[in-house]
Amino acid sequence: MARFSFSGKTKFTRIAAVCLMLILLLYIIATWSEDKKRHFSDSARNEPQLVNDLGNFEPRNVKPREGPGENGKPHILRQDQQNDADQSETEYGINIVCSDEISVDRAIPDTRLPECKYWDYPKDLPTVSVIIVYYNERWSVLLRTVHSVINRSPKHILKEILLVDDFSDKEHLQSYLDNYIERFHGVVRLIRNTQREGLIRAKSRGAKEAKGEVIVFLDAHCEVNTNWLPPLLAPIYRDHTVLTVPIIDRINHKTFEYRPANPPHTHYRGIFEWGMLYKETEVPQRELSIRKHNSEPYKSPTHAGGLFAIYRKYFLMLGAYDTGLLVWGGENFELSFKVWQCGGSIEWVPCSRVGHVYRRFVPYNVGKLAQKRKGPLVTINYKRVIETWFDDKYKEYFYTREPLARFLDMGDISEQETLKKRWNCKSFEWFMQNVAYDVVKKFPELPPNLHWGELRSGAVSKCIGTLGFAPPSLITIQHCHGFGSNQLMRLNTKGQLGVGERCIEADSQGIRLAFCKLGRVDGPWSYDVNSSKLLHRLRNKCMALHTQTLDLSLMPCDINNTYQQWYFKEIHPKW
Repeated sequence: MARFSFSGKTKFTRIAAVCLMLILLLYIIATWSEDKKRHFSDSARNEPQLVNDLGNFEPRNVKPREGPGENGKPHILRQDQQNDADQSETEYGINIVCSDEISVDRAIPDTRLPECKYWDYPKDLPTVSVIIVYYNERWSVLLRTVHSVINRSPKHILKEILLVDDFSDKEHLQSYLDNYIERFHGVVRLIRNTQREGLIRAKSRGAKEAKGEVIVFLDAHCEVNTNWLPPLLAPIYRDHTVLTVPIIDRINHKTFEYRPANPPHTHYRGIFEWGMLYKETEVPQRELSIRKHNSEPYKSPTHAGGLFAIYRKYFLMLGAYDTGLLVWGGENFELSFKVWQCGGSIEWVPCSRVGHVYRRFVPYNVGKLAQKRKGPLVTINYKRVIETWFDDKYKEYFYTREPLARFLDMGDISEQETLKKRWNCKSFEWFMQNVAYDVVKKFPELPPNLHWGELRSGAVSKCIGTLGFAPPSLITIQHCHGFGSNQLMRLNTKGQLGVGERCIEADSQGIRLAFCKLGRVDGPWSYDVNSSKLLHRLRNKCMALHTQTLDLSLMPCDINNTYQQWYFKEIHPKW
C-alpha cells in the first residue's frame, strides 16, 4: 500500500500535500466565516435603529433608592471615622470605610446622551463573559462591580462573570468570596492563580477559560451604567474584528461620588505621546462627520486598557496579549496596534458608560515578578511594543523621549514578528496616516537629543531633579541616584529641555517644571560644552545654583562661576 508523505519526492505526493494544505486552509476560513454569518446574515437586521419610544433593552419602572451614596452622590463620613478612613486609604488607595457603608446595589446617575435611550439593538446579541482580574481588592468594592453587572445586564446575554484572583494573600478574600458567589447560582465563577502572574497574564488566562462568545474586561473597582452592554456588543455583532470601548466616568476614591470625566456632548478618543503615555483628545471632525447620529460609536487609535470588549475567538487568534509583557503597562498599546495593523478596528461607544475608581496610588508592588527583567518594567514593556509594531522612523521618537530604553533587555519578540507575517499586518506608517493622524498635531515628531542624562552641578555633587512633583513646581537640586526618571534630562536640537513628558522653564521666581506647550518641540535653552553653561536665550541669562540656599535661578552669565557649570552624564547601565 502506498504511503503519502509531505516530504515525498514524487510529483504526485507533492501535489497531494499542496491539496491537503489548501483543504485545511479553506476549512479554517469556512469555520471563521460561518461563525461570522450567524450574526451577519441580514445586514439591515444587524444595525441598531433609532426609534421614537424607549429602546428595546432600556429598563422600565425603575424604583428610586435612598441611602448613603445613592444616585452617585458623595458619601461624607463622620469625623470620628476619619482615622479609619485614612488608614484604609493608605492601605488600598481607596476609602474603604466609605465604600463599606454604601450598598453594593446602589443606583448611579444615567450619564449617557439623552439620545441613547432610544436605540433598538439586535435581540440575538452574542453571549458575554465579563472578566474581572483582582489582587487583594477589598470585598465591598469588588462586589459592587459584580452586582452592577448583574443588575444592569440582560440575563440572556450575560453568560457569566469570571473572577480571576491573581494570588491574593489577604484572608478576607478567600473563603468569604467562595461562599458569597453561591447566591448567583453559577453566573459568577471564581478561578485562582497558584502564583502571582500580573494583570496582563491573568487577563489572558481569563480569556482562555471564558465561556461567552464575547469577553468584556472590567477592572475590579467599577460600576457599569444603565443599559451598558447592548451598545458595546452591537459593533462586534456587525463585525467580529471590532474592539469596543465604553466611555469611562469617574468615581471619587474618597467619597464614591459618580460623575462624568469629560464635558457633556464632547467626544474624546485615545492617543499617545512618544514616551508611550496614554492620552485622550477630542475626536477629529473627520471621524464625527462619518456618523448620522451624535450617540453612534466612532473610531479610536487606542484605548486605556482596563475596560473593553472583544470577540473571544478573535482575541485568541491574535495571540491574546504578548506573553513577554510583564505585570502591567503597554498592553493597551500592544493590543490596539495589533488590532488596527492586522485588519481590525477600535470603536468607542458613547451609549455605553462605566464608572471607574481611580485610586490615589497603586497599593501593591510587583514582588518577584520584577526580578525577571533588569530595569523599569513598564519601560521594558513599552520597548517590546515599539520594537514589534513601530517602523524604524517612529522607534527613534520613542528612544529620543526615553533614551535609557535603548539599554533595556526586552526579551525575545520573534513570536510577535511571526504573527505579523502570518496576518500580513500593515505598517505603522499606515496606522499613523490613516488612524492616528491626529497624534502628531498634539505631539509632533521629536527632534534628536543633543545631550541627555543626569544634569550634574559643577559646584556640588548633586543633580537637578523634580522629586516627583507635578507642574507647576520649582526644580530642585538633590542627590544623584542613577536611573530615576525624575533626573533623566534631555536637551534636543531645538532647545527644549525636558524630563519625562514635562519641560524645564524659567521665570523671575526660579527654574520650574512646566507643561510642554502642545504642538511644540522647541525651547529657549542652549548648552556650551566648553564653558558648561546652560543659557536661556530669551532672557540671556544662565542657569545658576545659589551658593547658600542651593536654589536654582537665572543669573547673568559668569564664565568663572562654578555654580553656573552643569554637566550631562549619560547613563549606560551594565546589567
